[in-house]
Amino acid sequence: MKSIYFLGLGALGAKYAASFYDYNSENIKIIVNQDRKEKYAAEGVFVNEKRYDFDYIIGIENEIYPDFIFVAVKSNQLKEAIVDLIPFVGENTLIISLLNGISSERILADTFGWDKVINAVAYMDAVKVENRVTYGSIGKIIFGHIENKFQERLHSLSEYMNGANIPNTITDEIQDAQWAKYLVNVVANQLTFLLEFPYGAFKTNQHLDKLMDLLSEEVIAVGKAHGVQIGDKEVDRMKATLKIVDEQGKTSMLQDREAKRYSEVDEFSGEIIALGKQYGIATPYNELVYNMVKAVEEAY
Repeated sequence: MKSIYFLGLGALGAKYAASFYDYNSENIKIIVNQDRKEKYAAEGVFVNEKRYDFDYIIGIENEIYPDFIFVAVKSNQLKEAIVDLIPFVGENTLIISLLNGISSERILADTFGWDKVINAVAYMDAVKVENRVTYGSIGKIIFGHIENKFQERLHSLSEYMNGANIPNTITDEIQDAQWAKYLVNVVANQLTFLLEFPYGAFKTNQHLDKLMDLLSEEVIAVGKAHGVQIGDKEVDRMKATLKIVDEQGKTSMLQDREAKRYSEVDEFSGEIIALGKQYGIATPYNELVYNMVKAVEEAY
């Protein structure tokens, strides 16, 4: 393993970059522009109160390209991120998308090809305020190639992640795994945005439980039409997981609302609505949520 690069130091990127850095600081680098390099160098990045002074790079040196690049930006930043990413992708570089939703890999593959892109799902409960990230659980990354290629290299990465104390799983059914996480994004993230609830609300609020069921039914129907095997088992797992995470933790969409940032609603309910139209499936609850989120954002 020569090197692992990260593009994006939000809550997710900083959390996992810090774990790799603690394991072997020489192998981890962060792709930035000049302004961000100066900002991070001056202010630092803090993860669970520990300062990290990563190796920030703005270009490839000596034509040495990374083995893997983890992309951990917001979905609405992806097109801009691809421009930044292009100079760092060498002949043997694999790109791992940690973005929410189900479309980032396709967008990356449009530029780099499917032989460069690894699908992944990241479960995490991190919260970021300015340059400080806090989390209770390290979470887990599930990853795999859509055609199950590069198994030897992915197993090498998995072993390296184990050394960095990052729980992970390689799966031959990555699309199903992504939709299981996508279910959480569409249901939990959007509801917490609208209701301004932390995770603790999922433990006791029966009305919230009913809202989750209404949105879940639409995601399951669209997913099955799309050829993905998700159902009541994934809904039950989602509900059980939401009851055991940090009660004061917040979804990324709730953090977006509090910071008056535009959310990933287009990749969540927006994508469900579009796929529903494609397959002739009504998605009225997602349409309601979509327009409510957009109305809040328009009022920023």
